[in-house]
Amino acid sequence: MTRAELTRYLDYCTEMLSLVGKSAALFAEDTTDGDVLDAVEGIETLTSDMARKVWQKIAIIQQES
Repeated sequence: MTRAELTRYLDYCTEMLSLVGKSAALFAEDTTDGDVLDAVEGIETLTSDMARKVWQKIAIIQQES
């Protein structure tokens, strides 16, 4: 992959992670079950942390160009 292709791929990965987090939030929107809410919070935390790591990699790729 070229740097541009890799950057585009990683950007798509962050979009996918965002969609996963938002889907989890929508799933739990109408529930009061503590276990479900804890699981959704965990998913949102995990996906945002992963997206942050991906953006760090994108920044490294852009610095090398």
